[in-house]
Amino acid sequence: MKLPRRRRDEGGIIMTPLIDMVFLTLLFFMVNAVLSINPAIRVDLPRARSSLGAVGRDVVVTVQADGSVFIDDRRVDDDEFAVELRAALARAGTSSVLLQADKSLAYERLVGVMDQAKIAGTGRISLATVRSGGR
Repeated sequence: MKLPRRRRDEGGIIMTPLIDMVFLTLLFFMVNAVLSINPAIRVDLPRARSSLGAVGRDVVVTVQADGSVFIDDRRVDDDEFAVELRAALARAGTSSVLLQADKSLAYERLVGVMDQAKIAGTGRISLATVRSGGR
């Protein structure tokens, strides 16, 4: 009985490992690009053991130690804050705000900013922290 001979592999690019590597690279960058904090605005965030990475399209509101307020990377006056935040929320297509407040900021100032954010139509406010050591 004569068995058919196998044809030699003609070579070429095997696509499966290439696709796997592209997928893993994409996954790596998606996981590691959780939050992009603007380094131009200096804020000393408080520490928390239960700090989690932020995911989503939240509008970032930053309050420095001197009380100055930024929406994303633009400085905003107190009088214009609610109007500017409403516009930023509409542009981002979300009602969520990530609030980055300096840990030495007066509590009254923080509550004032949160109150203005609620007036502007914010549905959810998340407070940014830095993960401290331990579990």
